[in-house]
Amino acid sequence: MASAWPSGFWWLLSLLPLAIFVSLPLSEEGQTTIAFALLGALSLSYFWRLRLPKDSVLLPWLRLFLVFTSLALALRYFYWRATETLPFGYGLASSLAGLLLFAVEIYGFVTFVFGHFINAQPLQRTPLPCDLADPALPTVDVFVPTYNEDPSVLRPTILAATQMLYPKDRFTVWILDDGGTEQKCKDKDPVKAAAAHRRARELQDMAAELGARYLTRARNEHAKAGNLNHALTKTSGTLVLVLDCDHIPTRDFLVNTVPFFRNDPKLFLLQTPHNFVTPDPVERNLKIFRETPAENELFYTVMQPGLDFWGTSFFCGSAAVLRREALDRVGGIAGQTITEDAETTLDAIGLGYRTAYLNRPMVSGLQPETYSGLIVQRVRWGQGMLQIFLLKNPWLQKNLHFVQRLLYTNFATYWGFAVARLLLFFAPPAYLIFGLDLCDTTAGLRWSLLSGFPGEHPILLSRGALAFHLAGVRDHPKYLRHPGDLPGLEAPALALLPGHAQG
Repeated sequence: MASAWPSGFWWLLSLLPLAIFVSLPLSEEGQTTIAFALLGALSLSYFWRLRLPKDSVLLPWLRLFLVFTSLALALRYFYWRATETLPFGYGLASSLAGLLLFAVEIYGFVTFVFGHFINAQPLQRTPLPCDLADPALPTVDVFVPTYNEDPSVLRPTILAATQMLYPKDRFTVWILDDGGTEQKCKDKDPVKAAAAHRRARELQDMAAELGARYLTRARNEHAKAGNLNHALTKTSGTLVLVLDCDHIPTRDFLVNTVPFFRNDPKLFLLQTPHNFVTPDPVERNLKIFRETPAENELFYTVMQPGLDFWGTSFFCGSAAVLRREALDRVGGIAGQTITEDAETTLDAIGLGYRTAYLNRPMVSGLQPETYSGLIVQRVRWGQGMLQIFLLKNPWLQKNLHFVQRLLYTNFATYWGFAVARLLLFFAPPAYLIFGLDLCDTTAGLRWSLLSGFPGEHPILLSRGALAFHLAGVRDHPKYLRHPGDLPGLEAPALALLPGHAQG
């Protein structure tokens, strides 16, 4: 974690003005004046940011201004919600439903705070120099695990991997074939056994042709984690580069990543972005591929650099280099959960190793082709993160600092957004159809609250400005595609409305 931030004392002291602002009684005119003043300040800061160079020393301070401003608005909103709007005078059903809605808003607020905290000061690393003539360069094993993918998908990846800029005697490309195991080749179904034999021979021929090596195992145990762990027992490279079979690397991948490990002997992981050259099912159906940023860009361009600042960037299964020494110490790739990549990272951090993120796309991969495949992938991510929290509670792990424990908790709680949004969808019909009073306020504000969206209010502009500032993206209109990707921004938006006068 970076050490250039103010001390904890100054951070706590900076919260004092927020506490005063939260509970400050204002007339409707005063609230209106503050609303438009803050709206103007946010808008001006947004347009000012677009004119600043990327390396301007003012950008971090501008980002912090936005973080603290939006946090103040959110806290003021929740102070108002907690003290003046809970429907305790409308019967038991309305009280319970109103408290449930308020709990959902609290969840959104917590997610909102985590998002701001992660993105407060993203760390942007640049590649370190690499002397290819240095005889002491570490050896690298390039693992390309495959299960049932067509060899035509695998071939470009192996071809590109064998042509990477690095001394030929210092790296080896391995095809890790889990579709040609003894278990598969001896399947009771003769058709499946013949297909496994045929695919294994094809991959063996491909490896011989392209200068790679072929490796399989006896049984398909523990899925991808088991495949990688078996390969670790058969190889000896100092570093391990993991590539999904459809992730074609650039020639300079090793040149840009290996020096980080020479510079930091305690570095376990250097993760790089996953870049996709095909549309996901949503992009394909809506015909928005290349017109708007892909969903994964929010994570790899925005979130991972923010996590890197706090020393919490994690292994994403591919396009990453890992230190074998650390893998040996943690017992290989973890397999207790279905997200073995993030789980392995937690184990390594627990042993005192560090992680890093290089925001430089150096692979080209393929998105899931079907909508069901996309949903299954997301469900696995959410299920795996929840398993990590339950089975390897970060608050019980050694050597993690407070922020790392906090953020690993966020990785699990974030996936509750689906339940929260479902409950928000039920709020308007609960009020309009069943007559439940979910909040004690005026009709206009009540509809804003129950719809979960602040309607025609000008705060939408500041909501967008906040999102773009935190994301640090210059071609900002494209990020309007997924307004739900920054949950909780509706709450501070409502705090600016003139009807939220205190006293």
